[in-house]
Amino acid sequence: MMNKSGILALGILVMATGAVAASPPATETAKPPKEKKVCKSEKITGSLTRVRRVCMTQREWNELAQRTSRDVDELVRQSGRNDGGGAAPGGI
Repeated sequence: MMNKSGILALGILVMATGAVAASPPATETAKPPKEKKVCKSEKITGSLTRVRRVCMTQREWNELAQRTSRDVDELVRQSGRNDGGGAAPGGI
């Protein structure tokens, strides 16, 4: 039979190990969920039948669309500045 101090020590040990197991470290619970890949087929320039499969996350597809839109807008602005409104060079 165990004396009172032995039972008390065993109880403290059980409570301490239970508390540690019940609360995992904060770094394990803070993992962001893995983003799902979205795959699209793109036609290869210069080919009628060849395609290339490109896989990115939805966030990456959105960033690509925004970047492409900005680039097109910039090209349109630059072509408007460089147009000059006159005839083509060479007087044709």
